[in-house]
Amino acid sequence: MADPHDDLTAIADEARRATVLPTAGSLRQRSDRRRRLRRRLAAAGAGLAVLAAAGGTTLATRDRSTIPPTSPPAWVTPPAGARLPGGVTPSAGVTPSAPASAGPQDILAGRRQIRIGVPGLKGTSLAIGPDDDRVRAGTVPSLWVLRPAGKNFRIMSGQLCMTVVHDTAPGSVRGHACDPAASTQLFRVDRQPDGTYSLFQGRRYVQVVDGTNALVPDLPEALTTTYEFEDRGLALTEGGSSPR
Repeated sequence: MADPHDDLTAIADEARRATVLPTAGSLRQRSDRRRRLRRRLAAAGAGLAVLAAAGGTTLATRDRSTIPPTSPPAWVTPPAGARLPGGVTPSAGVTPSAPASAGPQDILAGRRQIRIGVPGLKGTSLAIGPDDDRVRAGTVPSLWVLRPAGKNFRIMSGQLCMTVVHDTAPGSVRGHACDPAASTQLFRVDRQPDGTYSLFQGRRYVQVVDGTNALVPDLPEALTTTYEFEDRGLALTEGGSSPR
């Protein structure tokens, strides 16, 4: 049987060994190691925070670059009537393009005013003279309307019609009041291969005499003068074009 005294002695020795305090130098070394460890951990944490902030900025920039614009780019034309941010309507302030000039079918239907140019006399067109009623080629044009009359046409400027007068040869063409019963106011209009038009009345072509530039109906020659019809807009009245 073990001696109780020996057991008590062993327990006392073990207690003394367990309660022996470390020396001051040992405690200082431990404290220094712990401070260095905390500094390294703090520095590492700060570096991670900087990296995280930089990464967040990059991600935020990329996210903003992928956000679709709230309005169409400048090169995209939105449909008319669409509402853009701020209540702007795409068609606001836009002036529509001017319509194209009318074709021969509208001119020969009497719906258009025209200038009757003379290609052989550059810059001139047919007009009723300001000092008399004779029709000449000049630089100040009259506006005309071709009113269909069966297969022929009345060539009208306001309330006046081109009228052939078979007086002294080679005759004359004058601006007289329109008369539905006057055959001398009826002209055949034929389109030529070059796109110009001839005027034929009764027996001969109506042509321009060099020198006077007067329009005459009784020249013995063949066709020498043709005319260009230049659109000048809608005919304004049933009786003809706007006053010259």
